Order: sequence, then structure tokens, then C-alpha cells
Amino acid sequence: MVSFKFICLYIRKMEKLAKILLVLLRRKIVINLMTMKRYAIVLLLCFTTSVFMAFSQDTEKMDNMECLKNYSLYKEALKKKMYDYSIDAWRVMFEECPDVKIQLYSDGVEIYKHYIKQADNDESRQALVDTLLMIYDQRMQYFGDHPKYPSGWVLGRKGLDIVTYRRHQKSSLMEAFDCFEQSFQQLNTRMEPMVAVNWLQATNALVNTNDLDYNKLLSVYFNVDDVLSNHISKQQSQQRVALLKKVSNTCTEILIKSGYDDCGALESALLPKYESYKENQEKLERLLKLMVAFDCTDGELYSMAAEQNYRLNPNAQAAYLLAKYFVRQGKFDKAKEYYLKGISLDPEGELQAQCFYELAVITFSHFNDSREARKYAKDALQARSDWGKPYILIGNIYAQESAKYGDNDFEHQTVYWVAIDQFRKAKAVDPECSLEADKQIKLYTQYLPDKETGFFHGIQEGDSYTVGSWINEKTKVRYR
Repeated sequence: MVSFKFICLYIRKMEKLAKILLVLLRRKIVINLMTMKRYAIVLLLCFTTSVFMAFSQDTEKMDNMECLKNYSLYKEALKKKMYDYSIDAWRVMFEECPDVKIQLYSDGVEIYKHYIKQADNDESRQALVDTLLMIYDQRMQYFGDHPKYPSGWVLGRKGLDIVTYRRHQKSSLMEAFDCFEQSFQQLNTRMEPMVAVNWLQATNALVNTNDLDYNKLLSVYFNVDDVLSNHISKQQSQQRVALLKKVSNTCTEILIKSGYDDCGALESALLPKYESYKENQEKLERLLKLMVAFDCTDGELYSMAAEQNYRLNPNAQAAYLLAKYFVRQGKFDKAKEYYLKGISLDPEGELQAQCFYELAVITFSHFNDSREARKYAKDALQARSDWGKPYILIGNIYAQESAKYGDNDFEHQTVYWVAIDQFRKAKAVDPECSLEADKQIKLYTQYLPDKETGFFHGIQEGDSYTVGSWINEKTKVRYR
């Protein structure tokens, strides 16, 4: 309201103007009736306008003061996590002062997430979630052009909360997907990593319900990969870089486990990426790893990418990827050459173990050199002792050699003892190999010697026994 003091002040001003008119009349200045009317109208308009402007300014001032009062009230309570004391003043701000402070909206998100967590039934929880999403919408309405947190950023956060609270509702999941899509359209690679990952997860879920197709999943994966690559390139903290790379690997696993198996479509999608990645060794390596993961290493694209990768940086990973390509092409001599290069360029670590193991496989299956194959398998175990696959390979090598060992059926069959020992070692060190190891144990147990044959050779169950020749392994006697 306009104060009484203000009204009195304007009355005094009008009195002064009236006195001026009287002075003019006393000096006998000729002023006709029309002129006097004009002066009177002008004075009236001036007075009315002045009062209105003062009233508006005074009212606005009072509104701002009321907003600040409510902001202060809820903010102080919120600092102490006194949500019940903060929410009423916050609501006044939200409804009456929506454009005063951007902090209003992040505070509202905190308040309503607290109440969502405390809700004791789904109906109440969903009503609170509705309000939470409305907070994001109103924030975009009043602060959508914020330089640091524009609408694209808000859409990403809104999508996250939809996924958090309504992930089991298909329509809500699609709404979240739309939020993520719009967020990427506005922010591109500036999208937040956690938003990007949830975008991929939501897309994968919608593919599983047949609401989106695999090509869309592939497209989103590449966009997410670009987002993560951008954030990795800008990070100074090695710890943060390691975390983002782990997240990137998780995204690749999501795509691999999705069941996508169209190498033609994958290569078509990757070809433009190759053109933009071919001078960037890190990105090129990621592209190759993806093709390896999908077992799409037969095509021309993989060949070009693998050779270009080795040219840019002849490291162990590049050599390994080329070896994989030559295996698929049936060029085993070239494959062996690059496996050995990979081993020499990575003197220790998991990649060396992988190179040794795969070299052992082709040495056994293609070059038919069991002794050399076992050597490479043991080298793989020396590089990575907790890996079961090399043990399973050695077991199969021994089983394959059984017919060549000894001079009679009994001696042939004793080789299965050491083969089964290897399968058991695989289970002991690597639970992921348990299923395969059990399968092999069941298969070869039926070929063990029987007790009668063992008795004939003077060997008791539980005795120590050495399988000789190049195998040269000690074992325990057991019969089928």
C-alpha cells in the first residue's frame, strides 16, 4: 500500500502548483478558460500517474521483500535438514517468486527427494514424484537459458529422476528416453557422463521390450561413447580418468550383452567413425575393441583399422588386434608373428597372457605342436595365474595326446589322470571356468582305467604316479 506520508507529500506539491497559477492570475496574465482547463487536466494526470507509479514501485518492493523473507526462512531450515519447517516457505517462493533465485529449484529437488524417500505408500510417492518433475519443468521455464545449467542440463537431470523413481513403467521410461535425447541435442558431448550412461541403459531396456530397435541402441552407444571420450580428454585427475574409462567399458558390455549380432550393420555404422577416428590412436583402438567384442573381425573395415592402428602406434594392443585379424583370415604364420610382437611389446600384464593363450590355441589346433602349445599355455598362466582357460587347454592337449603315450591301453588311459588334474585346477583358480571344467571332467572320467586293469599292473588307487615322456606330470591313481 501507498503510505499516508507519501499522500501528504503529493498534496503539498499540488498546493504549490495551485499557488503558481494564482500568481499568474494576479499578474493579470491573460489565460482563457480553455487554457485553464488544459492546466487542470495536466495537473490531474501528473498527480494520478505519480501516485500510480509510486504505488506500483512500493508494491513491487514489498513483494521482493516478502520473497526474500520466505527464501531466508526456508533456507535456514534446510541447512539444518529441517524439511518440515522449510517446505511451506519454499512453496510460497515456488508459486509467488519463481524467477527470483535459481537455487530455489535445486533446493526443491532436495526437499522433495527427502519426502519421496519417506513416503509410506506408492500413491503418495508418485504424487511427490509428479511435483519433483514439475520443479524441473518450471526451472526450464524461468532459467532455461542459464549459461552453466541450461535446459539441456535440466532435461538430463529430469530423465535421471524418472529412471530412478519410475523405471518399471514403460511410458515413463520412454519419457526419460525423450529427455535424454533432447538433452544430447542441446548439449552434445557436454552432456553429463552419468546422464549419458543412463540414456544407454534406458535405450537398452526399451530395446528389450521391443519399443526401440537395435540400430537405435547402436546409435545411442556411439553418442554416449563420444560424450565419455570428451570428458576423459578434459580430465586432469588420473583417478577420474580411470573411473570414466571403467564407465566406458561398462557401456560396451551393455551393448555386447544386448544380443546385437549384425556385423554388416555394425560395420556400416562404424565406417564413418573410422574416417573420423583414423588419425586418433586411442579412438581407433576403442573401435577395434568393439569389433573384437562382437566377433566382427572378418571384414575389410577391421583390416583397415587394425593396420592403421599399428602404423600409428606399434604397441602391444595394436599387434594383438592384427593377430586376431590374421587368425580369422586363416593366415596363421602372420598371426603368430603379431602375437609374438604383442608379447614382446607388453612384457607383463593381462594382454601378454591373452597373447600367449591365443598363440597356444593356434599352435595346438593349426600347427599341431602339443609340446609348444603347452609351453605357451604355461606362459599365459605365469602372466596371469588366476585364469582357468590355459589349464583347460592343457587338459585338452593331454587328452588329445593320450593315444600317443605308452605302449598299451592302460598307459594310454593314465594320461586322462593328468588331464583331469588340469580341469580341476581351472575350477580352483577361476570360478568362471567351472561349467566348462565340469563338462570336461565328466567326459574324460569315463575313459579312466578300471580297477581290474590297475590291479593287473600292480597299481593301487591313491598311489602316486608319473606320466612320463614330454608330459612329465605327477598325479594320483584313480579308477572309474
